[in-house]
Amino acid sequence: MTQTIAITIILICLIAAIFFGWHFYQQARNKERIMLIDRGDKWEDILLIQNKNKFKFVFPWLKLGVITLSMGIAFLGIGLTLMQQGDRVGFHGFLRPFIIGLCLSIGMFINHVLSKKWKRGK
Repeated sequence: MTQTIAITIILICLIAAIFFGWHFYQQARNKERIMLIDRGDKWEDILLIQNKNKFKFVFPWLKLGVITLSMGIAFLGIGLTLMQQGDRVGFHGFLRPFIIGLCLSIGMFINHVLSKKWKRGK
């Protein structure tokens, strides 16, 4: 019971931190726009300045896929070690995360390749 309450409080704090970070970013951006308008700049110039300074985030699909695949292989190794010791139930318990990790990493590799092709075509 106490553990559930602690996890809930941590999740609420995390969601609140993300929301307030986004909120204060939007507030600062709006204040910047208002200051530029008060200074007499044109709206097109403001948009050009903001697009030039815009943060471009590229999600690291390839890195995440490699990490997921290596974790899946680690689960397979642990499962095979348990299988050698005669624990078939433990082997099946570690086989499931291996399969999930393998499928996720294949999906991330495909997403990485397709996003590279999409950027080249754009």
